[in-house]
Amino acid sequence: MMKNPELAKQMRTLRTVNHFTQQQVADILNIDRTTYTSYEISKNTPDIMLLDAFAKIFSVSIDFILNIDTKHPEALCDEVDEYETSRSESLVSQLSRAERTLLAEYRVLSEEDQQKVQELVSSCNPMKKQKAKSKK
Repeated sequence: MMKNPELAKQMRTLRTVNHFTQQQVADILNIDRTTYTSYEISKNTPDIMLLDAFAKIFSVSIDFILNIDTKHPEALCDEVDEYETSRSESLVSQLSRAERTLLAEYRVLSEEDQQKVQELVSSCNPMKKQKAKSKK
């Protein structure tokens, strides 16, 4: 892929708006931090599979990442504001660090692995344990 400064800026914006470090995103994507940094400085461009995983972390489409208008700096601010406003109930940045990391890692799992995580979390739910005890 060719260098894409708009993509690099959007990746950086999504990461910073959601209070992730480069290292955290790199860890979730299972790549070196220096590799991730090269994407944010437009030295390299991620392949489509990595871009898809990145989009899933922040619950946006690949189109959203690719369609940023950096020719007008105010547009970037508008897009960040729009992103925050449109996702106010589920904005990743409103979660704790542990919740953000867990959610981001969950989003890049296969459907099968997501199901396993859901079952594990459900089995650990104290409300369900309490209900099971009261049925005995």
